[in-house]
Amino acid sequence: MVALAVAAFAAASPARANNAFPDEFSVHFPAAPSQTIFIGANFGMLVSQDDGLTWRYACEPWVVAGSNAALAFANVSLYDATADGALIAAVFDISTVTRSADMACTWPNSSGSGIAGQKVSDFFPDPNDASLVLATVVASKDGLPNGNYIVPSHDGGKTFEGPHLYDTPTSTDLLTGIEIARSKPGVYYATLMSTSGGQARFLASTDSGATWTATALDIGSAEPRIMAVDPDDEKKVYLRVISSALADGILSTADGGQTFTKILSIDGQLSSFLRADDGALYAGTRAGKLYVRNAGATNPMDFTVRSAPHLRCLGQRRGTSRIYGCADMLVDGYSLVSSDDKAVTFQPVMSLKDLLGPLTCAPVQTNCQAHWQRIQCVLRIGIGADAGQTCGAAQPPSNPGGSHCASVGGSASALLVLLAYAWRRRRWS
Repeated sequence: MVALAVAAFAAASPARANNAFPDEFSVHFPAAPSQTIFIGANFGMLVSQDDGLTWRYACEPWVVAGSNAALAFANVSLYDATADGALIAAVFDISTVTRSADMACTWPNSSGSGIAGQKVSDFFPDPNDASLVLATVVASKDGLPNGNYIVPSHDGGKTFEGPHLYDTPTSTDLLTGIEIARSKPGVYYATLMSTSGGQARFLASTDSGATWTATALDIGSAEPRIMAVDPDDEKKVYLRVISSALADGILSTADGGQTFTKILSIDGQLSSFLRADDGALYAGTRAGKLYVRNAGATNPMDFTVRSAPHLRCLGQRRGTSRIYGCADMLVDGYSLVSSDDKAVTFQPVMSLKDLLGPLTCAPVQTNCQAHWQRIQCVLRIGIGADAGQTCGAAQPPSNPGGSHCASVGGSASALLVLLAYAWRRRRWS
């Protein structure tokens, strides 16, 4: 029975995702500077400070471990930005949370009794209060899962400690997401599933986590994940329901979780979601389909489907109309695209091959140069087509911990190794 519970826990662990699913990037738009765009990728944090014209990056080993090891492997599962533009990264596999307040230049570790020795499976910065970040933590005891809990940070993600805001009823309950409403302070939502056959639940608090109301979700063994809380209506929440690799759906509530309505079902898996600034809904797939519900639609199930890039994420800078999408570089030719006509057409913004190298600040330059050499090799940046499959003789030593780039050359399969980081999750943008 213990082995079964552990296996189920590993298979369903929310730490492999962040309200989304594998092979994804995430896009973030800080309020200031207004020309800055961040992209969380499987090899680091990409940064543009000129509205997408040029791009540099901080390599993953530096972001998540403060390490100068060019090929250190760290399974980044989450990226997000606080209300004042600080960046937070959580690494489930090595129980690490890091934070950058200087445009991705330095990444000191977060600390506190709430996360010490435990694994952070999700976190969400308060969109109104830069000092508040909520984290869901997978507790363990003697190497075995011991339930989940929610713990706050009151200093912008530097430390997580104090009394838990919520503890799961049993050791086999898993918190699969946490979010905070923008339009009304103190309204928190979370989702929970059971690995032992229990019913999935939607958790709601209207008093900053002091008390929680649990609503059973009639979704069988499916996994619920929060996609978005409506930024203008704290009672309106959208959930993704993952029933299998072949079927996905969206539930919505207009009353803070008391009742839910299924508004979309598809054959296949959703890969991105956006509640746009005008109220329209966009849900994309890796198969190149985009489901759209126009602003002002009277029927909640009134979605139309259109062709689109093979979307890995959707995002929008608050207060603007332009929609961004993370595309599949191998299929679409670009890694970031944008639309100014409500996602009818998309224009290229950036390909990973456009990267100019590490950020120019000294810590990143020092710690990411060796990593950059391998990224150049994999993406064929500045390397001719006849340079060979191993990028010359510059083969780094093997790394027993594994690597995104250690043993790959410049072929299409190498790009797939770089871009496809299975069992990762990113936050819905």
